[in-house]
Parts: sequence; structure tokens; C-alpha cells
Amino acid sequence: MGIVERKSLRSCITRPSRPQKIVFGVLAFLFIIYNLTPYDSPPRSFFRFQHNVIQDYYQNVHPTDDWLFKPQSYPIDPSNDVAIIIKTGYGTRKRVSRALQALSNESFFADTLVVQDFPLLEDQQNYTLANGKEVPVIDIIGWNLERGALKGQEKQERVMKYTNLADAVDAEEWVLADGLGKDIGWELDAMKFLPSLEYVWQTMPKKKWYIMTDDDTYVIKSSLALVLGHLNYAKPHLIGNPVGDYKGRFPHGGSSVVMSGAALSKLFDEHPEVVAEGHEESPTAIWGDKLLSTTFMKIGIYLDETYRRLFNGEPPWMTRMWVDRFCLPLISFHGLGGNDAMLHVGETFKNMTEPVFWRQLGRIYGAPNFTSFIAEPIRTNMNYVGRLDEYSTTVDRVTEVDGCVKICREHPGGCLAWTFDPARRQCHFARWAILGDHAEGQFSGINGKLAQKLESSCHSPP
Repeated sequence: MGIVERKSLRSCITRPSRPQKIVFGVLAFLFIIYNLTPYDSPPRSFFRFQHNVIQDYYQNVHPTDDWLFKPQSYPIDPSNDVAIIIKTGYGTRKRVSRALQALSNESFFADTLVVQDFPLLEDQQNYTLANGKEVPVIDIIGWNLERGALKGQEKQERVMKYTNLADAVDAEEWVLADGLGKDIGWELDAMKFLPSLEYVWQTMPKKKWYIMTDDDTYVIKSSLALVLGHLNYAKPHLIGNPVGDYKGRFPHGGSSVVMSGAALSKLFDEHPEVVAEGHEESPTAIWGDKLLSTTFMKIGIYLDETYRRLFNGEPPWMTRMWVDRFCLPLISFHGLGGNDAMLHVGETFKNMTEPVFWRQLGRIYGAPNFTSFIAEPIRTNMNYVGRLDEYSTTVDRVTEVDGCVKICREHPGGCLAWTFDPARRQCHFARWAILGDHAEGQFSGINGKLAQKLESSCHSPP
């Protein structure tokens, strides 16, 4: 190559400007800081939070279900490849039999463990699923104390509260035990998460997936199998319904927490010192699900918020069918502790062999078809918006129901349901719809055209 050619080649190479060098330098500095800081450091947590915000925005604007209908790379048999941990307390112990009956109704016969915060009663035996499989029960806090995992913590207030409850149960002082169970149940719950996982890892190892639920949580087996069949259980996974700020995002325990066997192996087999730290923190932790998440963070396992829209923290009649979840499978219900709510849900979904999708709730529960609102947009004495919050919109000084219908139509992508309250002259609308509540004197409806458009974009059957 001659001198002229070399000069010509150099002229084609653009040297970075000073501002570009500064930007590159800042990015390189941030990259180095990110990789040198501990897994649970604020900088890492901040960057991950921002990434999740961007990802959530994209999924909200461009929802898709394409990935669900590609061939599964990791198909599972829920009854053999999954272990279930059901948490209960003295005050809610009567819910357990109903929760297990609901699992049996949908033939979800996975290896299951019930963990509680009080000694086993004299007449208390293992539970049994409908197929005859036994479900063991353990006082998980007592187990953790006996093996010395809480050594030095015996005088902690929360540990002493457990001791008082255990003494009352052993002495058969039922009135005292009932009072203590109601007052301190939520505190003792924070001490169940880590030891429950450690115990199930010791007694039910080598499962592909582990699911932790409350005694008022219902998991839809077919929806769960559809989702997990696309995830590699040989890699550490922690998924659920995210809550909390950037310093410690964690999966809402009531919506159910799903962990791969690889995640538990990495925690309990490779990092016993981190587990020990978590046990020491449990007597003072506010939320056990957050303690679980921050413990995983210390070893580089973070809550994956990609699947946040699959989990639900409400009972069916309060469930919000969001615009961006219409085509996605629904994995869980929560808040089924009252009366026969769990049994009712168990019976409703008893014969469901196919995955259940958010938009199908109306059909399952006999609510009006979405498209019926195109011809008949207004329903009297009904509310299809439900509970109002920061994600709903309220317009004041609306005097007629037709005005509320017009407002909804003016927000074609942001109004799936609306409710008009003539007494307050208010119009409420939201990007979701519920099955419908009776609301005397109010008018409500669903944006049938938007619902029809969303349904047509789904790959799953209606």
C-alpha cells in the first residue's frame, strides 16, 4: 500500500470528538463500578430497576403472546417436576384442608409440604391429597430453632412471641393461642420463608421447580405448565409478582413465588454462609418475601420481572383484566381465605385442562361477552372498573352517562371499562375491566371495540 492509499484510509477513520470520549469514558466507568460492586449493592439495584422500568413500558405498549405458542424447550409434568410449599399459621390453619382440596380438584398432585408456625397438635396428622399422596406438616420455626440456625437469637422479641404461642398450644390454652395467633401471625410469617425452602430442598431435592404459596392462594396448574415449559429449570430463576422499591424488589408472596431447582441449589449447596445470614435476619425482617429476595440477590439471583403479568394477587371477582394481559395466561389467585372462597374457585376450575387466560375470566364466570357491549354499551346498577387507585382516571363534573361513554371513546387505548356515578357527577375509567360488581344507581360499561381488537390479536383460543 502506497503513501497516498494510507493517507486516504486514515481520512476515512473518524476520530471520536471530545464529547464522545467523555460519554465513552462515563459508560466504561459505570460498567466497571457495576461489575465491582456486590450483587446486592445500591448501584446494581438501581440499574436493574431502570432496566425493569424500560422493559415494563415496552411490554405495556407492545404486549405479545407469541413466545407462549412456540414449541416448549423444557416441558414439565407438574405433578412430578414441581414441589409446592404452603405456608400457614395458627390463626389460618383451617384454610389448609380447603387449599389441598382445591389442588386435588385440578389433579395437581405435586409433592407438597405444609409449613406452620406452631407445634403440631396432638391429633394433627399429615394431610392427604385426593389420590392418596401424603402431605407432611412441620413446625418450621421450631425446626429452625432446634437445629441451631437461630442460635443467639432466642431473646429476640419475635422469637419469644413464637415461644409464647408454642407454650400456649402445648398447654392446650386455646383461647390464649387464638389471640396470639391473630396478633403475631404476620410477624412469624417472616421467619418461615428461608427455612421452609431449606427444609424442602433437603427432603424433596432435584425438583425442577419449587412454588411457595399462602394458604389462601390458588395456582392454576395448566397455566403454570404452559409458562414453565419455556424456561430452563437448569438455570437459576426467581419469578413472581414484583413489589417494593429499587433497593429490594421482591415477589409478592400471596401471588405465589416460583423458583427453579437450580436457584435453590446455588443458594443452599453453594452459599450456606448467605443462608445463615438470612436466618439471623429473619427475627427482625418486616416481610419474609423481601428477605427471601434480598438473600437471593446476595448470590446474584434477581427477581425476573419479565413474567410479572402472569401473576395475580386478587380473587377472581376482584381480578383486573388489564389491556396488556388480555392474551397472557393467568397463574394465580389470592385472597381466598374467607368462607368457602377457595372451595368455590377449586370447583370452578376443576375441569380446566387447558391454560386459563386473563380475558377468559368473564366467560368462565358467566359475565356478559365483551362484544355485547358494542350494541349495548351501558349497563345499569353495575361497576366494571372496581377499586380506584393511581392507575385509574376520574373526571369530575360529568352530568350525564352519555358524557362518560364519550370520555371513554376519546381514550381508545386507555379505557377498557368506565363507570358513571351520577350522585358525585364523576366518570371513572381504567385500562382494565373486572367481572362486574352490583352498584346501585351507577352506570357502567366495557369498551367492546377495544376488547374485540385485543382478542383478535391473541394466538390462544377465545
